Amino acid sequence: MIKEINDILSQFRSCFSRESSFNWFVITVVGFIVRLDHHGVSSVIRWLNLDPGKYTSLLFFFRASSWNLKEIQQKWWQIVLNTCPIIAIKGRYLIVGDGIKVAKEAKKMPGVKRLHQESDNSSKAPYIYGHHFGALGILAGWVKKRSFVSLFARSFMKEQSNFASFKENLRHRLTERVNLALPL
Repeated sequence: MIKEINDILSQFRSCFSRESSFNWFVITVVGFIVRLDHHGVSSVIRWLNLDPGKYTSLLFFFRASSWNLKEIQQKWWQIVLNTCPIIAIKGRYLIVGDGIKVAKEAKKMPGVKRLHQESDNSSKAPYIYGHHFGALGILAGWVKKRSFVSLFARSFMKEQSNFASFKENLRHRLTERVNLALPL
């Protein structure tokens, strides 16, 4: 399995203009794979037993100009296409989407906003404060075993009010990207 992960991550080298940024990318991905808690960069540092002094360097990686998220996404789509048995129905790939709202206590936390609670349960408040996340992926596998392979995930900030508007705004961009990356 380690060889497979190494082979996949090595394909991303062309997306980075500096080797150190690529190395931080590999460290981050491996950190996300092995960590058992969800405390961001701190989890990666802790679970990989890195020097705590590298915390700031890892934070700088996320704002580095030596890589572009769209290039990494495009590369990931190409890797998925080349390595996964993609399920097609009537000649079209099956794209799957989902979203989740995570309640937060703090109203001033970055990314926290007022979200409408879509529930038939009248005991729940109509609104919560929290984060809203969404993901799009592709269905892969065989007849007896299928799995979801994530292609795109994001947090909805102030510019997006709900998952429905996200899907509407993303439809044209996703269709264009999928046509480029996933030709049948």
